[in-house]
Amino acid sequence: MKALLLKALLRWADRFGVAVLYTVALGAGTAVLHAQPRARREAWLDWASTNWANAPHHPIGSMVVSALFTDGDVRGWLVLSLVGLGTVGWRFGAWRTAVLVAAAHVIGTLVSEGILGIRIAIGSVPHTEVHTRDIGPSYVIAAALVAGIAYGPWPARLPCALGLVSIVSSLFGGLFQLVVSSVGHTTAITVALALGGLFVWRRRRRTAGAPAEV
Repeated sequence: MKALLLKALLRWADRFGVAVLYTVALGAGTAVLHAQPRARREAWLDWASTNWANAPHHPIGSMVVSALFTDGDVRGWLVLSLVGLGTVGWRFGAWRTAVLVAAAHVIGTLVSEGILGIRIAIGSVPHTEVHTRDIGPSYVIAAALVAGIAYGPWPARLPCALGLVSIVSSLFGGLFQLVVSSVGHTTAITVALALGGLFVWRRRRRTAGAPAEV
């Protein structure tokens, strides 16, 4: 009995552990942020931002913390985090989910800030853009929702689709003007779809190569 219970708990943790851990971290991080006086809160947001003025000084710290802070209302993001990451975890398990959303966040940030850096260097946008704040959980969560729609179990695809609809108007509005957030969202979603497709292909290949039971 204990062995069966332990097995069930491990399976639950493998499927939904990343979603719960990230959601708790996002909620706790934002709660601590909002408990600070406004001046300190602004300083923390500036420290965590992955923009050109800040990230080169502590790239790993800002890359991690930027996904755990939001200056606005976090409650909707917490729900979407559980839905999106929970669906991806249900389909791919814990380590693949962690790889997918981490890669989406990191590559989305690097590509969007890299394009901004090039535009600043050639003078197409003013140098003051190095201070544009780049922070929040949207790269992680948008990527998870889209991957959930594409690859998740059928019962979970509708909640992911509804979640994506609720935020889609804020994701791509400045894409053709190469706005940092819009480029980042597009890149993060592309990375999530590519990695999800790779995971599905590897699983199918492994299943096809498995010996048939007699």
